[in-house]
Amino acid sequence: MAGSGAGEGPTLIKQLAACDKSSRDRAVRSLLDGWLPSQSEVSDEEMKRLWKGLFYCVWHADKLPAQTDLINKLSSVLPKLEPGLSLQYFSVFLLTMRREWTGIDKLRLDKFYLLIRRFLNCFFVMLKKSSWDLDFMRRSIRVLVDGTFIADDKFQGNGVNYHIASIFLEEIRPFFPLRKEVVEVLLEPFVGILGKVGDKVLVGKIRSNVFDVLVKTGRRLLELKQSGDEVDESDDVVVFGTIGLVMGFSTKFYELGSSVDCCQGNRKAVLALHEEFLKLEKDLTSLGIDISIPEGNEGNEEDEVPELIPVGGETDANVSNDVLEPVEVNITGSVKKATKKSKKAKKATGDNGKKTKKSKKTECSPADQENDVKLPAEVASSNIEQNGDGDSITFTESVISNLQLQFEKVAAEVGLNSDVATACDLPKVNGAVSKKRKRAKGASGRKPQNGELTGEADGEGDGTAKTCENSTKRVRFSMKSNLVWKPHSPLPPLSLRLPPSVTPRGSALKQGIPPGPIKEMAPMTKKGKKAKSVKKARKVIKSMYPLVKRTKKLKSTSS
Repeated sequence: MAGSGAGEGPTLIKQLAACDKSSRDRAVRSLLDGWLPSQSEVSDEEMKRLWKGLFYCVWHADKLPAQTDLINKLSSVLPKLEPGLSLQYFSVFLLTMRREWTGIDKLRLDKFYLLIRRFLNCFFVMLKKSSWDLDFMRRSIRVLVDGTFIADDKFQGNGVNYHIASIFLEEIRPFFPLRKEVVEVLLEPFVGILGKVGDKVLVGKIRSNVFDVLVKTGRRLLELKQSGDEVDESDDVVVFGTIGLVMGFSTKFYELGSSVDCCQGNRKAVLALHEEFLKLEKDLTSLGIDISIPEGNEGNEEDEVPELIPVGGETDANVSNDVLEPVEVNITGSVKKATKKSKKAKKATGDNGKKTKKSKKTECSPADQENDVKLPAEVASSNIEQNGDGDSITFTESVISNLQLQFEKVAAEVGLNSDVATACDLPKVNGAVSKKRKRAKGASGRKPQNGELTGEADGEGDGTAKTCENSTKRVRFSMKSNLVWKPHSPLPPLSLRLPPSVTPRGSALKQGIPPGPIKEMAPMTKKGKKAKSVKKARKVIKSMYPLVKRTKKLKSTSS
């Protein structure tokens, strides 16, 4: 190599392709940290030999951490080199990948896919470092296109082209938003490729992974704008949808599809894209929505994330102790939902806290539900007095009075008698809480389970007791439906082929049958009769009929 001793270059390349990991690591460090950045110009032959060694250096890399570390080192040097040397480094990398692609087995394919992805990402970092200079971008994109999509090197490396077309939008996405001129330089080559290449698979990859994505996101953006929904400006729908709506792809595809130079096999796909983008742009015009590509931060400096500083000491204490939840507060001032610690405090206060929570949850009228408003926990806690330790909560007199008014209002609407002490107490039948009373209290005219039509819900317990009596059913006991076949525990050997044991359940246990497997055998009378009948049948079969006896006797006499 230029600038190195005689024989140092071949030795370095051999060390890059060595089987020993320590030798490869030393060669990579000396190459990337010392020799390559110090060069202003390298011949194409030297760069090809260098990349031959780097290819087998990646080939021998085993285990994912070592592969990722090596791939990051090889790709991250791309933006650090001189512009001319970096483009040469990138172009020879593409040439090497296409040349060696057919020799890569399926077990090593994933790490070379990762290598292509990392190099494409660092390629965009290199463009960003140049402040998205249009002339340098055109040269760089031309190197990418000529080295992959329309390469005339006669290598069977179409897998490299397919992978780059599939990941192009994914890798350029973190660098948006960009100027309209920059986006046009980046995506313009894909339009021309559809009219030149004859590979149907590559045409399908470009269409599905680039232009179909722009059409779908553009249509989705129009739907969101029409419905009035708010969308984050950094969302993919806004970024890619704006490009699909504003860049005027319908005109470009129409000019390409109608030109003489367009490949005849691709003309149908090109005109189909023209129709899709034309419909999208007409919808934008008919809606009258103003959409434009925002001007992005295209400098070298990174976007700074502002640090959020809490205001006040109380906020710090609340955030450190527990996570605040939204609280539902009624317009009249009653608290419907509090923080996690307030829930625990309610349980500690006794029955009053439980009753208020239950009554608001079960017997709140629709009118009260409409008046409910969700407020942050800090606003809701203004009506609640907290002690210094923050563990216990006491309700003020205004909150208690508001709650009492709400309970009385709910009790008046559902028609409870004055005998009931609170709205939480349910009507009782013979000292037990009636669940039928709660069900019949809903909508009037609804048919309960017993088949009777209840016209209105009255507060008397006798009606509820009658419905409970009428709903009882007489169930006839059947031993067959109360036996369960269960396998033996432990399981017997397979050679025995024992049937599972029968176990009583439910009503069979009430009839006095002991639980567990039934070991008693059925009476043997029926089985004995069956056995005798079988024996008789066998005797009849074995006995000779009189006709047969006679024929045998005649044969014996005649002989």
